[in-house]
Order: sequence, then C-alpha cells, then structure tokens
Amino acid sequence: MLLASLIGTALAGPVDLVGFGSPGMARAGGGVALVDGAQTAFLNPALLQDMESTQLMVGAFLLRGSMRPMPGVWWDTNRDGLIDDSDPPLSVEVDPDPADAISIALGRPIGGRFGLAFNATVPVRRLLRIQTFEPSLPVYPMLSNTAQRFDMALGFGWEQLPGLSIGGAVQVIARSRFSLTTTLDLHLRGAEEGDTGVEALISELSLDPHLMTVDIVPALAPMAALHWDVGRVAPALEGLALGATWRASTGVPVDVEVDLQANVQVEDVGELGPMGLTLLAPLRLVVFDHYLPEQWAFGAAYRREDRFVLFLDGRHTRFGPMQLSVAQVVDSEVRSQLLGDASVPIEDGNPAGGELRNTTSVRGGGELTLPRWEPGQGLGWLQGVVRLAAGYEPAALRAQGASTALLDADRLLLAGGLGVAHGDPFDLVAGPVRWDLHVQAQVLGEGQLAVDTTPYRAGAPVDGGSLPIGGTLWTAGLQTSIDY
Repeated sequence: MLLASLIGTALAGPVDLVGFGSPGMARAGGGVALVDGAQTAFLNPALLQDMESTQLMVGAFLLRGSMRPMPGVWWDTNRDGLIDDSDPPLSVEVDPDPADAISIALGRPIGGRFGLAFNATVPVRRLLRIQTFEPSLPVYPMLSNTAQRFDMALGFGWEQLPGLSIGGAVQVIARSRFSLTTTLDLHLRGAEEGDTGVEALISELSLDPHLMTVDIVPALAPMAALHWDVGRVAPALEGLALGATWRASTGVPVDVEVDLQANVQVEDVGELGPMGLTLLAPLRLVVFDHYLPEQWAFGAAYRREDRFVLFLDGRHTRFGPMQLSVAQVVDSEVRSQLLGDASVPIEDGNPAGGELRNTTSVRGGGELTLPRWEPGQGLGWLQGVVRLAAGYEPAALRAQGASTALLDADRLLLAGGLGVAHGDPFDLVAGPVRWDLHVQAQVLGEGQLAVDTTPYRAGAPVDGGSLPIGGTLWTAGLQTSIDY
C-alpha cells in the first residue's frame, strides 16, 4: 500500500481569523463576556439567553492580504528535468487570495431564560478550498486557506441561576472522501523504418477510469460556554461580567484512494516476443486541511450605565498537536509479476516538516454609546455607538526543516467601527434597526527567514539572500440587523 500524507496547514476559518459580524470584527474578534444578541454562537453561546426578541442579521465584508514580495527562486521552470541557468527564476506569489463573504445570524428567545441562534459566514468566491503546497517554496501555511471556506455554528444559551448562564454550540465544517479506480493501458512495438521519435513506438495509450466516488460529510466541533453577570449577585460589582468557553478540535480530512493498474503490452521489441506486464500501485492520500484547534477563551467586561463598555479577553489555542507533514510517503510499495512475491519500496522524496507551539493571545477594547437623539417632527430617534479594539496574536510556527520555507509572524490586531440604531420608520418591526460598519487590520511582524542558498537548489533565492516576512491583512464591511 502506498500511503502519502498531505497535510495542509490552514488554521481554523474566517471567524477565528477576524471574528463574526461587524460588531465582532470591530472588537478584533473579542468580547467573550460581552452580550451581543444572536451574533455570539461562535464566540460565547451562553450569551444567547439574553435576547429579548427574534433577531436577524445580514452583513457583508471584504477580506484582503498584502505580504512582502518574494525574490525569484530557483526552479525547473522550463520543465526539462534540470535546474540550471537556462531556467528563468520562479516568481512566488504569497499574497492570500481575496475572501469576501456574507454573514448571517438568526436568533430566537424561548421563554425568558433560553435562546437559540444560527450563525454562518459564507464566502462568495468559493465554499471550500483544499490546497496543498510545495514546502520548499515560500508560503504562509497558517494563512494560506484560512478564509477560503464557510463557517457555520448552531448554539444555545440557558440561564440556570440568576446571572449565571451556560451554553453550547457545534461548529460545522465539511469533510470529504474521494476514491478512484482506473486502468492505464500502454502498447509498445518495435521501431520501423521511417520512425523518427519515441512516440512512434507507442501504438496505443488509454486510461480507463472504472469508478470515481466523492462523499461530502459534516465534521463537528462541540463547544461549551459559561457567562456570569457578577452584578446580579454582588451589587457592589454591578456592570461586571465574566465569560469562558472551550472548543474541541477538528479539521477537514480528505481521504483519497486511488487504485491504479498499469498494463504494458510489448510487441516486436528486439529479440523479445510478445509479452505483457502489469504494475499495481494502490495509492492512498490523506489531505488534512483547515485545522480547527482546541481552544480555551476567557473574558471580562464592564458596562457602565449603558454608556460605555470595556472588555479584555485571553485565548489559549492548542496548535501543538498539529503535525505539519507535506507529501510524505509511508509504507509504500509497488507490485508486479516481474517481482514475483517481492515488492519494491518507495522512499519518501520530499522530507519536510515543522513544529508548532500552543499560543496565548489577548484582545481588548471599548465601546461608547452616544446619547439618544430624537429630532421630533415624527422622525423617530437615532443612537450611535463607537467601537475601538486591539489585540496580539503570537506566531504558532516554532521550528521547521532545513529544506522548507514556511513563513509565520506575530500579528498586531487593530480594529474599530461605528454603529447606528434607530426605530423602524415603516413600523414593520417592533424593535430597533441597527447598522454597523467595521474596519480591521492585522499587521504581521517583519523579519527574515534564512534558507539554504546553494545555487540551483529548488526553492533557493536566485540572488542568494533570505526570504522577507511581513505584511498586512485587512477587512472592512457593513451589516444590518433587526429585532422583531
């Protein structure tokens, strides 16, 4: 059996990267203890019990990235099997692909102490992308596919005791199984007068795929949550709230099984009589992408008379168990009648790997609610809110092999937003209508990755220098929500 492990290394999804909903993105993805209605199924579902009416939210955002450009590297660009001066330098693009998306949240209270909500982020360019990479070429593995998939969560919140709520959710992502059974037939004959090329020796070449199956099945990551309104039991601490969540790990495994049989028929080649050879190469590839790591989050928030809010979060993410393995061949063999009962092992030709560490990140910020304005003359009312936040996310990549060019860096998160709430001028809904804008930037720390610059080594910079690290991710968007 030929077993190849192709483990892509995009972490989590767009919600882990930038947050959910415009208010959440304006908080740099933080707010574990901050009540925010139906939009908290990803962040802290224990807050869902706080809804007073059914809520619907729809938003859209842009997500872009710009990294420091890479120098040209050595590669077999002319595809002649050699790397030399005849190969033009390969230009490697490290900017992440655009990942614009829409966000939807729908929540409903049940009774006075229970709430349910559905949250989803759906990219508009693709629902899911699974893409491996060549480890000897420069790549940001922790960002490559991160935002290139949908995120979905269904959660509940339940107030068990006054001020104390518990909650749970499941995050849903897709996993896939792919199988292919195929036969390759090749007929060779001896050279005849007038034959000028090798292609003339091939009288027939055909590929017969017998069976191909693709199954898409869900993968679930359960989540548990807690929220405590401290002021409900300790009036001296009125306005203080605490929150905590735990999420299990999962990912997007794609099992690829290829059963390849190659039949070679030989006729009139030298003194050999007609003969047939069969080569059996069962192949299994396990592609593991969009790793959703186990995560613990803790937060505190302080609200003062509905005028301003301060919050601080800590997030511990267990990247340590995640193994970066790219195109590694394990327990492989090729069988044929020429070999009898023996088999030929296949050695791994692409040894590569990296070591990840668990990370602890922080996010904090505040919100200021402006005085309510009632212009009169039947124009209803308006009320604004200003949000500012910052955060720090350390790099998860600790070490890597000598033949790889994996790039990673600490990230500084800066975010802000504006919101406006008003009454419905058409009296279609009982609750307020809200509009929220957000802007968020993530600045990667600049640095250099020293690599083996041996001339003509695949992936080595042509100019003999190092690989630059750094860049910026940013997102901006608008959302509207109603209570009805």
